[in-house]
Amino acid sequence: MIDNQYNSLAACERFGNDLAAYLEGEARPFVVSHSQDCTHCGAMLADLQTIRAAAKNLAQEAPSPRVWTNLRAKLEAEGAFAAAACAQFQTELEALMEGEARPFVTTHSKDCAPCRALLADLQSIRIAAKSLPQETPSPAIWANLRVRLEAQGAFVVPACVQFETELQDYLEGEAPPFVLAHAKDCKPCGALLADMQAIRQAARELPLVEPSPVVWANVRAQLEAEGAFGIPVSSWQRIMSWRWMPHLVPLGTLAGLIILGAVLTIPSLSGHSWEASADSAPVAQLASFNAGDDGSLASVVTDLEKSFRASEASMAPDLKAAYDKSLVTLDGSIHECLDSLQQEPGNALAHDYLLTAYTRKAEVLSSALESEGR
Repeated sequence: MIDNQYNSLAACERFGNDLAAYLEGEARPFVVSHSQDCTHCGAMLADLQTIRAAAKNLAQEAPSPRVWTNLRAKLEAEGAFAAAACAQFQTELEALMEGEARPFVTTHSKDCAPCRALLADLQSIRIAAKSLPQETPSPAIWANLRVRLEAQGAFVVPACVQFETELQDYLEGEAPPFVLAHAKDCKPCGALLADMQAIRQAARELPLVEPSPVVWANVRAQLEAEGAFGIPVSSWQRIMSWRWMPHLVPLGTLAGLIILGAVLTIPSLSGHSWEASADSAPVAQLASFNAGDDGSLASVVTDLEKSFRASEASMAPDLKAAYDKSLVTLDGSIHECLDSLQQEPGNALAHDYLLTAYTRKAEVLSSALESEGR
């Protein structure tokens, strides 16, 4: 009899312990089975389920501001919400423990008992940690750590260094056997090689695009400004001092005449009535200095320059600037040649360079007119 009563009380106690979880939605089969055997517990479960069902049907109402205020005050008193000062304390606490100067942490810890206790505990832990003896990890730990770091690429192994050294030669067409062999054994290097090969293949399949006339004009102007064409202006005095070079003048003159023949095939624009600009002064100076063959070249350059000046207003600003830069460079060379010929009229080398400069000026002007007409 006593045992039956004890077992019944134990079952009811278990029912009470599992009841809250069951009402929260957890599966507690003992609650259901015991409520069927125990009248008291069954009535309690029925009442609670009725209350829960009725509560679900109640209209939702917002508590009054006074209720929220009282609730928040009680929660803050229990430490449920960290005050703004405490939040700042926690934010700066780590920096203080790392050695930075954070005066707010010290000041706040004097006014706030919980934060002061936390700071004291951390400082005690740090002091205790400094007092601990230093022990060297076992070789097994070091070995496992190094293997893991190498797997993550923390250390560059010598084979990977050799791969990177020979990779450029491989991509240039050479066949270092180590590159392919290492790429098969090393996943990072294999992925790198695959990416580089994919990029190279994609580059080969790109369509060839013809640069615009503006690009070509800018390239030519830059090259001429760097002295890639012709002789730099600063070198004329040194060239003119080479007295042994006049023997090479016939060859240069012949080349100039060949280029002159090609230039003379350009249709003459002399029929226009445009006036020559100030930049055509060197042409007139050349015509007066040398008649004959030079006169034909001077006439062509004069007509081309007249046409260029007449149409430059319709050119794109960047294109016009590029051609103007080239013409300024060539006019500088022409002036240098004319000055040298005025001092030494018989200097055949200066005359040969003068013909070349005017030939190149005719090419630039022709290119400008062709670009403007497109």
